[in-house]
Amino acid sequence: RTHVVDGMCRGYEWNGIPFNDEFERVALVRRHFPWFFDKSISRTDDQQVFMQEDAEEEQITETAVARYRKVAGITGRISERVLVADFGSTYTKIGIFDPGNESFSMRYVPTTVDDIRIGLADGLDVLEACRSSNNDGDDALRRAMDEFAACLPCSSAKGGLKMVTVALTKADSGFAAELAALTAGAKLINSYEGKLTPDQARAIFEQDEPEIILLAGGADDGGDIETALHNARLLAEATRYAAYTDYGVPFIYAGNQDVRAQVERIFGDNDVDFRITPNIMPEVNEFHIEVVNEAIRELFQTVIIRGKGFDVVEDYMDAAFIPTPRACFRGIQLLAHGYGDEQGIGNILALDIGGATTDFYSMVQDNPLYLYPGDDPKRKVKRSILKTPNTPLAYRRVEGKYGLSFNAENLKELPQFQSGNLHSRLADFLSTQFPAFQPGQDQIGQFVTSQNGRLRVDLDRYLDWISANPHRNAIGQVENSVRSYLAREIMCVATEKHAGYVEETDTYFLQHGVNFFNQPTTVLLIGGTIYHKCRDQEPGYLDDLQLIASGVLYDPDQSHVLRPTGDVLLDASYLVSILGGLYGRLEPERALRVMKRELRPLPIGASIPAAIGQGV
Repeated sequence: RTHVVDGMCRGYEWNGIPFNDEFERVALVRRHFPWFFDKSISRTDDQQVFMQEDAEEEQITETAVARYRKVAGITGRISERVLVADFGSTYTKIGIFDPGNESFSMRYVPTTVDDIRIGLADGLDVLEACRSSNNDGDDALRRAMDEFAACLPCSSAKGGLKMVTVALTKADSGFAAELAALTAGAKLINSYEGKLTPDQARAIFEQDEPEIILLAGGADDGGDIETALHNARLLAEATRYAAYTDYGVPFIYAGNQDVRAQVERIFGDNDVDFRITPNIMPEVNEFHIEVVNEAIRELFQTVIIRGKGFDVVEDYMDAAFIPTPRACFRGIQLLAHGYGDEQGIGNILALDIGGATTDFYSMVQDNPLYLYPGDDPKRKVKRSILKTPNTPLAYRRVEGKYGLSFNAENLKELPQFQSGNLHSRLADFLSTQFPAFQPGQDQIGQFVTSQNGRLRVDLDRYLDWISANPHRNAIGQVENSVRSYLAREIMCVATEKHAGYVEETDTYFLQHGVNFFNQPTTVLLIGGTIYHKCRDQEPGYLDDLQLIASGVLYDPDQSHVLRPTGDVLLDASYLVSILGGLYGRLEPERALRVMKRELRPLPIGASIPAAIGQGV
């Protein structure tokens, strides 16, 4: 900012900071943009973040494995079969692992959310026996479960673990709160910062309908306390609007510890179930994620599981439920890092596209500076500056609105849908791939028209139909391609939002987030869509898988998005989360060895092999 002094233009403020003369202004510029003055500097301190060693992921150590084995009642090497189960929103996955020959098999059955025992019994082929039993099928199901050395569950059914975060600022305590929620396996419904209004507090319970609310903000020993007390009081009083739950909504307070006793009193006076943890951000830019992770997991395994009615199944299990995304995170971590004498495969970028949401997982060990890949001599000499030097390398993000069944209709909110661009690109794709196709009376035919050899899908109606019929799989090559194109679109949205990116200036490339482009990174594709295509191998399935993968891989037309260029692996047996994330806590080396054997590479121009052998 400048003003006129004695008829001359004088500066008095730079970047919101006042200064008295040009010497002070240059000092401010030097402090904030040191790379202008020192070519050896390639990192900024815009987002300096310290995290505990275990903040981003649960460490797989001998101690952790021993603790998990003790909980499951396992003492020696497992020789009998193990059951691992994932109760999803759309389907239940019942996996059986036989340690004798290290074989893994899986049953994929519809989820009955009113009583998830039905899917469990169906997956074990005892559903009819349970229905004909005189005691609600308990004996028949229990006999089937007793055949296993261990039974381990995870779940994302009934919407998964839905959370809302309320913090002081979005960039600091808000960032930490969101990271804690997502790495614990939650589905983040909404995030708020600053002092809530009464309307916002009411909307949290009437519109967001969370199962856990996380409050954060204010550094210890003198930080802001007014906002924390205001939000705690307002939310505690607004819990009367939580008509969607019979068990209430538990709170986690992870903010300024100076008012810990006052927050406890506010929650207690309003009969609110709450947990108090150490501050998630005790000092500015010092984030302690794991302390909150543990509170979230404890609430999920107690209050939330009972509220969803999952406790009727937990009685048959040898370990507590964990959220499916948490199990998937564990499996990816094991696959990337290895354990004992079994080596991991290195850096991984994984995407799990489901019926209601799409999860993005990063599991890398480095964040190299961006290197321009082109031939333009002026751009090749530009230096790259890392604007986010301490961004997490192991993290999970969620596209909570975009899935391929229940939430397919939400794709209509995308700008490319509203502009008609998605319709046009899909029409070009179908007309090129299927020039002889004539819409008929089949499932996709009611939504496709052909004019002058150009195929056009009524996406508005088709997406509504998918959401209304979430268990209806695609039929035929054309519809499979349409669904794969939609899956690719979701992958593009997820990677554009959650992978790293660069901004180009006249002098520099400014890098934000994780650079998957300039380091070896394996893409891992997970989810029901991948499983079904690999299992059924219908005509054109390989082209469909390559189409889906193209939404994750580096795109020269979006060169600013730092997507990877490496190999692609397919979780064809749906085992990363349930075998790697659940069984992998009992015998990690064996689980890792099986994952590496069963994951299938996605080749170019050839059919997918049955398996990848002993390595990847």
